[in-house]
Amino acid sequence: MSALRSPIVVAGAGPAGSLLAIYLARQGHEVTIYERRSDLRATDVDVGRSINLALATRGIVPLVEIGAIGRVDEITIPMRGRMIHADNDSTPALQPYGSHPHEVIHSVSRSDLNAILLDEAEATGRVRIEFERRLEAVDFETSTLTFHDGSSEPFGVVFGCDGAGSPVRKAIEAAGSCTSHTEWLDHDYKELTLRPGADGTHRLDPNALHIWPRGELMLIALANPGGDFTVTLFAPKAVFADLADATSVDAFFTDEFPDFAAMVPDLTDQFANNPTGALGTLRTDGWSHNDQAIVIGDAAHAIVPFHGQGMNAAMESARALAAHLASTPDDVAGAFRRFETDRRPDTDAIARMALDNYIEMRSGVVDPDYVAQRTLALELERRHPTLLSPRYNMVMFSTMPYAEALRRAARQSEIIADALADPDLDVDLLVRTLPPLPELDPLADPEALSVS
Repeated sequence: MSALRSPIVVAGAGPAGSLLAIYLARQGHEVTIYERRSDLRATDVDVGRSINLALATRGIVPLVEIGAIGRVDEITIPMRGRMIHADNDSTPALQPYGSHPHEVIHSVSRSDLNAILLDEAEATGRVRIEFERRLEAVDFETSTLTFHDGSSEPFGVVFGCDGAGSPVRKAIEAAGSCTSHTEWLDHDYKELTLRPGADGTHRLDPNALHIWPRGELMLIALANPGGDFTVTLFAPKAVFADLADATSVDAFFTDEFPDFAAMVPDLTDQFANNPTGALGTLRTDGWSHNDQAIVIGDAAHAIVPFHGQGMNAAMESARALAAHLASTPDDVAGAFRRFETDRRPDTDAIARMALDNYIEMRSGVVDPDYVAQRTLALELERRHPTLLSPRYNMVMFSTMPYAEALRRAARQSEIIADALADPDLDVDLLVRTLPPLPELDPLADPEALSVS
């Protein structure tokens, strides 16, 4: 058994890496973060690929814990529900996320949130961040990191927070401690921008997640504080292949999303200039190598973005890993193993639920059966608040383990389906057979972020 050996390195200065560095620093460690990109506080590094983030309870809890929630509150916009643009002839309709005022998710710019976490990391006085240091290889025999320019640095332990293409994970795989595979979705995405109106205000309701569900494809829009919206098209690869020129792009948006197209005069230029991104689920078995390395976040469990939980899950993982290290500071390898044992069932569960939620968003939200099930679930939650909560709410507004949320949701779905099929069924009696919901994390303050 051994304690964390210096130099302690975090590869990747994204939200998960920055947050983990803060936790390690507060445990008394000196930490160096190596980030392949430039400092996002000084330059724009996310053009066309940011996918605005939905900050929910699992991400809010660590922000409260490190004392950054006040600054984050200033850059978020609360969203009360999904604004469904069902078709080209109907009026958009709001489907609330929950029945309580605090049950909102918060639209936030990834770059703005990341900048706050970088500031907080540096403010510890124990974290040094080196930008434009792209990690290429990890040598466990010599405890050496090699970078894109041929330079090298020593390490005692390296935390891989370096994304789905993680060089740290690849080194763990090469050492025989890890296997991984990516399940690619046959859909891609492209990000666009809906700019503010002439008076500088939002052109759609900013306090909702706007969804244009179209069966096999969808458009979503999340508001930014500056009056604009981050808009993302998700569609089959074959659809993107057909959108090869301005004429086809213009015809596609005019046919599928005419209200949106009318508000974006430079739509075809944006579509041509912004990159198309792939979507996949990374599954990894073996997140660590001895006491020398471990991967978290997208490096270990990348998921598709349809439940708004990728960043939230990564931040929750950073907090959980820090807790394991704090509980057994002299057994780093054991802490790494226990962290994976505890955490992987939950990351597997949210990966599954994220895929399920894509189908729900692009088609289920306009299905009368789905609406009926959701309506009854919210009513049962109102009548039995300690026993039942809709799956979406358990994921977004609680810190219940994802795997438990998945199990509970399956049983609740059976009860709701039975109740809708048989109006004479005593649904309240069935709900009372459910075990009590777990208590919310005491740091999950419903008033931590503004909701109006």
